[in-house]
Amino acid sequence: MKKTLLVAATAAMMMGFTASASAGVFCASCHAGHKDKVGPSFATVVEAYGSVDAVFEFLNSDADLEPKVAAFASKAGMMNSQLKKYRGLADDKKAEVRTWFEEQVQ
Repeated sequence: MKKTLLVAATAAMMMGFTASASAGVFCASCHAGHKDKVGPSFATVVEAYGSVDAVFEFLNSDADLEPKVAAFASKAGMMNSQLKKYRGLADDKKAEVRTWFEEQVQ
């Protein structure tokens, strides 16, 4: 199952899916609200960063990715690729991603 998700995530990245297609597609190939998938759950990410604001402060910065969830450190390369795509989005698309993210962690 994890291998299938990894292949699907890679295919989505290669096809250039972004938040303009759907905020969910951008992150959901690897993450879910409260369940670990290829990457940690959004709830785990928020716990690691301390708040949703801190997660998006990092995402919207130019800081390098330093995995905060040790169990997923090996996935950093994949996340770096997505991080670059996210940082290239227009502000309105970033806002869509944040709104969707917040819905997932409720």
